[in-house]
Amino acid sequence: MKFKHATFSVLLLLLVFLRPAVAQSGTDIQDILFRGELRVAITAGDQPPFYFTDKNGSLAGYDIDLATDMAEELGVRLVITREAPSFNDLVTIVASGKADIAVSKLSKTLTRSRTIKFSTPYMTFKQGLLFNRLQLAKHASEGEVHTYVRNYTGTLGVIAKSSYANYARENFPKATIKEYPTWDAAVQALKDGEVLSVYRDELEIKKILNSIPHSSLLFKQIYFTDLTDPIAIAVKSENTQLLYWVNVFLETHPVMTADEILAKYANK
Repeated sequence: MKFKHATFSVLLLLLVFLRPAVAQSGTDIQDILFRGELRVAITAGDQPPFYFTDKNGSLAGYDIDLATDMAEELGVRLVITREAPSFNDLVTIVASGKADIAVSKLSKTLTRSRTIKFSTPYMTFKQGLLFNRLQLAKHASEGEVHTYVRNYTGTLGVIAKSSYANYARENFPKATIKEYPTWDAAVQALKDGEVLSVYRDELEIKKILNSIPHSSLLFKQIYFTDLTDPIAIAVKSENTQLLYWVNVFLETHPVMTADEILAKYANK
């Protein structure tokens, strides 16, 4: 009996002393190892080639491969959460601790950095505009397009609650910005002549051009060398150890271009 009481007393003392350490660990890397799972947030809607449902009904894509490799390196199970209806909602989910990280083609912006921390970018795209070619001809000749774009006053379609909604207001303050619930809706508005152009990264614009026969007759694309879209992993602000580990992990992965990633996942 004395032995049992002594053992119980030791356990109580351990709990008392360990409780502050557990509380301070938050959702950092030690908790991931103890939990045995890495919780990764992506948006509810697919974003191929970063994440999508493949021919076998499984999640596939660049971000899924990246998250899978991270979980394997940590020796834990990968758990994907898809609660976020928009990219901005991913920030809220990570900040609240519902997910350890967001690996979801998430643009690294100043506004989002107020709430969470970002890794070093694992991919950087050029920003671009895709124009309705017939509508554009009414405003500028072929040789005048670049000058016209820099002082753009036309209608500009973007995804609501996205980084490009903010980029549009910053980079094209004279434009009339129209927000759409999805990229497909914005592109449809472009086809219908509802907007003169849509604004997103070079990869998404190239996907549209590759998917439509004779797209060069319908659209004109312009990419900017001085406006980029860095894609990074979101981590809760307090989780500095996890952020450090993520950055070291990314150093071991080669950076891919838009054309390379489109070619790699074209037939998935």
